Amino acid sequence: MRISPKYAVEDWKAVDFSTEEGWKKAICIFEDRIRGRFLDLIDAIKCSTYAGFAVLALDCLLIETLQQFRKGLPATPQGRGEAGKFFESFLTETSFSSYFNNKELASMFYNQIRCGILHQGEVKENSRVLIRKVTPLVSFTADRRGIIINRKLFHKQLVNEFEQYLSQLRDPSNSDLRSKFKKKMDHICRVTIGD
Repeated sequence: MRISPKYAVEDWKAVDFSTEEGWKKAICIFEDRIRGRFLDLIDAIKCSTYAGFAVLALDCLLIETLQQFRKGLPATPQGRGEAGKFFESFLTETSFSSYFNNKELASMFYNQIRCGILHQGEVKENSRVLIRKVTPLVSFTADRRGIIINRKLFHKQLVNEFEQYLSQLRDPSNSDLRSKFKKKMDHICRVTIGD
């Protein structure tokens, strides 16, 4: 089974996690997966006139994926309100927190942008997706019943967050983060204890 453009499950299973070289290989596999399944595809379409929803849909999928890796979970928690809290925590606990500096903005993004695009193919309430140069990454609408997202700046920030995560994984002192990362990737590759 292929887990990225260049790598298969066997490549992951062959990684020797007792060495730093092994960790470098594991991070390369992960980077190839994320670039090949998300970022390269976005690069291919982002200049198209009506690509905003497609870009944000892929960005939202990537946010949930990265959050699962950060938390070491096989999937986004389900249950009343759990998925929203999980998604919102990414926006309020990562480098996005300087933009989503209150839970209301993060909650509106999840409900009106993420859920709207992924479930109805539209943003909800008064929210909007724009790419004008003067539009900040996120702001409330004038009536505060929605938010305005600059999808270009949002995507750029998500790429920056991904790069920061890679940098953190490359630091051997981040053993807890590495452990959670490995747990998620082991789940993807169907690795069980003793494999």
